[in-house]
Amino acid sequence: MKIIQADRVIVGEDNKILEKGVVVIEGSLIRYVGQVKEAVGRYPDAVLEKKENCTLLPGLIDMHVHPGHWSRRPDAKEISENLGHITLIAYKNLQDALSVGITTIRAVGEPFGLGSALRAGFHKGLIKGPRYITCERAIGITGGHGWESINSYIPADGPWEVRKAVRQCLKEGADWIKAMASHRTHYCEYTQEELDALVAEVHKFGRKCCIHAATIPAASMAIKAGFDSIEHGAFITPELAKQAADKGIAWVPTAYVYISAAEYLKEHIRESGQKPNKAQLREIAYFEESISAYRENFLKNYEAGITVCTGTDIVFPEWHITPIAEEMETLCSLGLSPIQALQCATGNSAKVLEAADEFGMLKEGLCADLLVVEGNPAKEIRDIKKIREVYRNGELLFTARG
Repeated sequence: MKIIQADRVIVGEDNKILEKGVVVIEGSLIRYVGQVKEAVGRYPDAVLEKKENCTLLPGLIDMHVHPGHWSRRPDAKEISENLGHITLIAYKNLQDALSVGITTIRAVGEPFGLGSALRAGFHKGLIKGPRYITCERAIGITGGHGWESINSYIPADGPWEVRKAVRQCLKEGADWIKAMASHRTHYCEYTQEELDALVAEVHKFGRKCCIHAATIPAASMAIKAGFDSIEHGAFITPELAKQAADKGIAWVPTAYVYISAAEYLKEHIRESGQKPNKAQLREIAYFEESISAYRENFLKNYEAGITVCTGTDIVFPEWHITPIAEEMETLCSLGLSPIQALQCATGNSAKVLEAADEFGMLKEGLCADLLVVEGNPAKEIRDIKKIREVYRNGELLFTARG
């Protein structure tokens, strides 16, 4: 048994902060959260560890990750049909995610068989990384967004094919179902009838579903269908956010990657020495429109009551797989306070995953997913980058060097 004491404890719910607090860990669970005197009195034989100038907070949750994404890599053709190679890429990405404080991920669209294998590796103790929740392959229309990643995509057209695809994903071991409804276009690739059928089939089996719906038509139709979370949603308006909030639909805005993508594309064009083609110009214009939309509506959407969760959505091989600190910084730049951004990455996400009685907060009886960070991220969100230690299920899995 261990008592960890720090300058403050961020609980992960209701903006609650305990000054000079402690967390008691026994095995994989949290046994007590409170003050040191009470902890030592209850557990006199426990080892007391003091973390000076540090904050304790729950392990972070990334709701939008592609651990095995390969199609943008320079060696994509070589590895496209090599699940072993893809698995190694994913394993490395999971270790990188852990190093920035992520103890739970939701993987949203993966090569066939990868998600269930990695989840099994987590549960069997073979993978010392974040807790793994998988959507398995994504479902989309024939030739729709993401079809090029053939082994990560199930084409399905019409309500009965969509229902069959849901059943196939569940057979493959999906925890959630992921649908694709739009790309960089202002229309929805699926019909309302198809989306309604997908949601009905998922909910019939007691599961939840998320949807790539970046633009207004797709997001509006997704809200009407009753998806459980909307991914990206750059153009969501306060009116749509209120509709989503009223139906209990969450939002994973992935704002950092959208806001950064325009400059990323411009830099690649500059490095190539070539003039941008029409497709590249359209793509840059789309991301610049997205930036404007986030800046105009994000805070209004949040204030409309929609539950916001953190997600990173990185598919660029040069980037860290889960820049969750940058995502939280971006949310703060759009109007959130640091403690609100931290809640998006902890308690909010745990509730959307229906796991608030298991992880995502520092409470007695929950899994001991715990970060030790230097400084005070409740006041300066950038301090979340100063990771000192990462515990997952009570096990110390990462210690910063130096």
